[in-house]
Amino acid sequence: MSDLRKKAMTRLVLCAVALVASIIFSVLLLTGNLDGQTGSGDATPAMSDTTSAAAGVDDPTADSFTTESTGDTAAPPAEEQPAEPEPTPEPTPVPTFDGLSVQPAVIYNEGEQPSYTVTPDNNLNMRAGPGTDYDKVSKVPASTVVTALGANEDGSWVVVNYDGKYGWLKAEFLS
Repeated sequence: MSDLRKKAMTRLVLCAVALVASIIFSVLLLTGNLDGQTGSGDATPAMSDTTSAAAGVDDPTADSFTTESTGDTAAPPAEEQPAEPEPTPEPTPVPTFDGLSVQPAVIYNEGEQPSYTVTPDNNLNMRAGPGTDYDKVSKVPASTVVTALGANEDGSWVVVNYDGKYGWLKAEFLS
C-alpha cells in the first residue's frame, strides 16, 4: 500500500471514530444520561462529602454548591413562590322566569331591554312558551307598552312581564 493511501485511510478511520463518538455523545446528552455521575447512580467516594463547583452549578436540583477557592457554601437561591391562581369570577346567575314552560334562549341585560307596543288592533294572548300550542297565561290589551326580558333563538317570540306574570308574545304583533 502506498504511503499516500495509508495516510488517507488513517484520516478516514479517525473521522469515522469522531463521528461515532459525536453520535453517542449526542444521544447521551439528549436522553439525560450524561449527568457527570459514574456508576449506578451512587456518588463516587470522592464526591460523597463535597460537591465540585462545576457539578453544583450544572445540577438543577442542587440547593447549594461549594466554591473551590474558599470552600464557602453559597446561599441557596430564593425559592419562587407559586403564583396565586386568579380567582375565578362567580358565574352570573341566569334568571328564570316563573310560570313559563320554556325559558328564553336570549336574555336581555337590564338597560338593554327593548320596549314594544302591542299593535292597536290586537289583544295578544300571553303564552307559557313560544308558540300557539302552549297554554295561555294572560291577555295583553292593544296599545299596551311592554318591555322584552328575553327572546327565543330567532327572536320571533319575546318574554315579557305583564300584570305580575311572565309570558311569551309573538314579536310580529309588537311594534
